[in-house]
Amino acid sequence: MTVPPWRLSAAAFTALARGEGGPAVVRDLRLARRSRTSLLIRLIATAPEARPAYRLLVDADRAAPTEVATVLDHPSVGAWAIRTALAVRSGAPARPAELSFTAAAAALRAGLPVTLDFPPVDVFALPTLGVADPITLTHTPLPEITLGPRTVQIDTWAGGGVPPELPIAPAVDIDEWRRSLSAAWRILSTDHPSLAAEVAELLTVVTPMPPSATGTTSATVADAFGCFFLSPSPDPEALAVTLVHEAQHTKLVALMDLFPLLVPDRREIFYAPWREDPRPLAGLLHGTYAHLGVARFWRTRPGLAAQTEYARWRQAALTATETLLTSGKLTKTGTRFVTEMAAVLRAWCAEPVHPEAKARAAAQATAHHTRWTTRQPS
Repeated sequence: MTVPPWRLSAAAFTALARGEGGPAVVRDLRLARRSRTSLLIRLIATAPEARPAYRLLVDADRAAPTEVATVLDHPSVGAWAIRTALAVRSGAPARPAELSFTAAAAALRAGLPVTLDFPPVDVFALPTLGVADPITLTHTPLPEITLGPRTVQIDTWAGGGVPPELPIAPAVDIDEWRRSLSAAWRILSTDHPSLAAEVAELLTVVTPMPPSATGTTSATVADAFGCFFLSPSPDPEALAVTLVHEAQHTKLVALMDLFPLLVPDRREIFYAPWREDPRPLAGLLHGTYAHLGVARFWRTRPGLAAQTEYARWRQAALTATETLLTSGKLTKTGTRFVTEMAAVLRAWCAEPVHPEAKARAAAQATAHHTRWTTRQPS
């Protein structure tokens, strides 16, 4: 497989720093991540037990490159590739023969015969295809949901690979998820078409999490690009803003593949206006960028509640950018990135909102900071 170099223009970088980018720039990020996955697989293929699978993958790429790209873009493939490549490189225990699952999925999609030996696994699953019979390779397709121009798969990672701290729903009501995601998508596509276009370009897999008593729970995993982990929500507006929130995280993890934004330092922790616990600087940067998107969502929505959310999160994100810029832990590129974020947020904070919304947001911010302060050791 050929792996072309990827570059990002200065204009695209600035657009991303301002929380924007659009489908074309987001597509570049996805292609950059695919390039990374391809390079990792080439490293894995240096292991003798991975070479038959790699040869089949190369054959599939020649026959049907679009189908192979779909497999390489699957979040489970990226997550497996980084974990396995790091283990192979360091000499730690690894299972490079598991490349056969990726190669088999690519070959089946390309219409090629598969004659590989597969390592033993608890659940035999092929990325993008679903749980399969290890002898015949017939498979049960993953459920799909159509969101505008894209089809999103519902994948519970039956073959494993999800970080253990992320709980996965034991059962999935696909009809309920179809109704819930479709309702959220209608809000985005109707009221926020630019945000919808980015979500459509980024999101390939939804992994359901168990319901949360405190509202919608969501997460992204840096190495599982394109997967949004979500708990179900009966509130389509809440789910719509959650999709925007996770899209921001996804853009940033791909951008940070290309540019070092932070000086490595895991010791210091900082106040985050949206968390009850202190955050390392990388977590604060991610949260700030996500809430830049959240503020963008609420900025144009009607009603006092929406204006309150807008006032709350524009100021919270601006406060966090000030922490980032004074931390001394940003690279030159990182400083440029956060400076652009701050410029957008300062302009938004100057926009008028209803006085009651402004007062409510300020009260919420004060209450949050007070709770956080009282929990810190004296």
